[in-house]
Amino acid sequence: MPFPLRAVRCRRLLPCLALAAALAGPAHAQVADTDARLMEQVMRCHTTVHGAPRDALAMAEKLLAMPSLAPVVEIGAVGCRGFAQQLLGRGDGSLESAARLQALLKTPGLPPLERNRALQMAATLLQRNGQTREGLQLLESMLERGIAEGDVSAQITALTGIALIRAEQMDDPEGALHYQAQAITLSDHLRRPPLPQDVMLHYNYGYTLLQLKRYDEAERAFVRTESIANRLSNQDVMLHRIRSHRAEVQHAAGRLEVAKAQFLELLPWQQHNDPLGQVVTLQRLARIALEQDQPEEARRLGEQALAVAEPGRFPEGIRDSLDLLAEISMALGNPTQARDYLRQARQIDQARMKGDNLNRLARLQARAEQALEPIRFNATQEASRDRLLRNAALAAAAVLLLAGGGLYLRMRRQQRRLRQLGTTDPVTGLPNRREAERLLDAAMSVSSGDERSAVLLLEIDGFKSLNDLHGHAAGDELLRAVAEELVRNSDQHDHVARWGGATFVVIRANTSQAAAFALAAHLCRCIERLQVDVAPGQCLTPGMSAGVAPHPLFPGMAAPHADTLRAASRALQVARRSGAGTWAGLWGLAEGRNVDVYSILRDPEQALAQGWIAIGGGRPMSWAPPRDGAAAPPSREENRGPGRISQLP
Repeated sequence: MPFPLRAVRCRRLLPCLALAAALAGPAHAQVADTDARLMEQVMRCHTTVHGAPRDALAMAEKLLAMPSLAPVVEIGAVGCRGFAQQLLGRGDGSLESAARLQALLKTPGLPPLERNRALQMAATLLQRNGQTREGLQLLESMLERGIAEGDVSAQITALTGIALIRAEQMDDPEGALHYQAQAITLSDHLRRPPLPQDVMLHYNYGYTLLQLKRYDEAERAFVRTESIANRLSNQDVMLHRIRSHRAEVQHAAGRLEVAKAQFLELLPWQQHNDPLGQVVTLQRLARIALEQDQPEEARRLGEQALAVAEPGRFPEGIRDSLDLLAEISMALGNPTQARDYLRQARQIDQARMKGDNLNRLARLQARAEQALEPIRFNATQEASRDRLLRNAALAAAAVLLLAGGGLYLRMRRQQRRLRQLGTTDPVTGLPNRREAERLLDAAMSVSSGDERSAVLLLEIDGFKSLNDLHGHAAGDELLRAVAEELVRNSDQHDHVARWGGATFVVIRANTSQAAAFALAAHLCRCIERLQVDVAPGQCLTPGMSAGVAPHPLFPGMAAPHADTLRAASRALQVARRSGAGTWAGLWGLAEGRNVDVYSILRDPEQALAQGWIAIGGGRPMSWAPPRDGAAAPPSREENRGPGRISQLP
């Protein structure tokens, strides 16, 4: 049976985002009086770690065995050791190196440059080993110091760290792309010869584009990355990983045998030199086997990937392997085992990005935006003046209220409460349909460019059966859990509302077709991993179908949101007919702006052939209108029983 092609999130395969920053500064000037010869060995260690991590580890251990090292030498050697350990899958040792770097920050009289280097390396090591909260704390400290001291290198690394968290911990490549572009812009302004951090920046940017299925742009980014890497020494790991991503482009294009041969060619080298790269290659080979109807071979490869990722303490490799094994288990007809894999993956998600971590990331993003964009800084000053005027007005109103009694204040509170009740869904606390329609009108964009607002209609599969079987209390609990999950996994500027029944709407402003389709896939995956306790000993794993359309439907035209909703609803219908638990998208192109909307929605495949629209989906699906009297195929939800209830052990 065919399976949807879903790119494995290979994550940022190179953890050494801050390494080159530790080499870019005038290190020799600071250690000339200490031991320049040892510092040259440190620099050689860092330039070797990409191509030969075992050799770099031996060099670092030899340096650290020497007595009375100068702080600058010790910091560089510990950092090199930590990154070599991470690349070799020795997570515990890598975390020990991060702890030693943090201890070295307390060295009396440590120069600011060395402090920043230690912060950069420690933060990156912590993030790569799943210690998100601790890494965020160091990133905050580094960004504040970099802004205060005008240290562009520290600012670049902080921006890259934000992007890394958004892409890996939050599974939000579109959100990561913005910060990666900022970091590249700052780096381009430095006007210097290429350095290893330039390889990292462009590699990460290219991989994010690959995640978003913007293959042509990703290819250009990888060409630039390869060009930079070839001008530097010891970039074997980078060059092998770029080859892996190009093989994945072949995979996405449907050339499975070509991609498979390239992955198999890479695997022996990665097995000895790059265990994290080995995990990703095994995952990609497993997915090819799954698409070729070889689920047993896919399971063998998936289990092998997990067996490499767990001792190596690669959090994203573990999580992605669990997701993949869950899908393989379903293909093998074992939903109980699939549920166990999904539960483990869900536990990893919940342990990372919640509570203080999300708050800290939000503060870090806000600080970066304010400090690095003058327009936003000016807007902040304007807002401060507005607040001052508003506070003065409130003070005057308070005097009037005290003189005239509290009646006016009570009336205002009642009015606010009534307005809130009129715009809020009582079950989920989200904006209701009336408020969502107002938000849709506000999201109208008539730009002639590619970016428009995106509207997603998302529906819980089999919701009526759940209500009939377990009652409305269980249904309400599921609605609240799904609402919370949609908000958690959307961007902070997105609008999430309950449209009615089991249907939700998500509105994202100023986005592209690829980003909108990627968001739909992301949200469907997140809901598929959700587990909701609906009764003692019973856990529900819901599915969700989604339909995507732009607002307005065609660029450069002001049109009512009804057209967009019709298109999104048509896409949702297609997704449900394909078996549920997936997404479908319809995106109007400039060539179709003068065509009747009803004609397009009646036969989207004909509209696609005319070049009026673009379409996409999470799996192969038919957009042809259903034949009269023909029943839609049963959904996954119906095949598995209402509500997909599982008995908990």
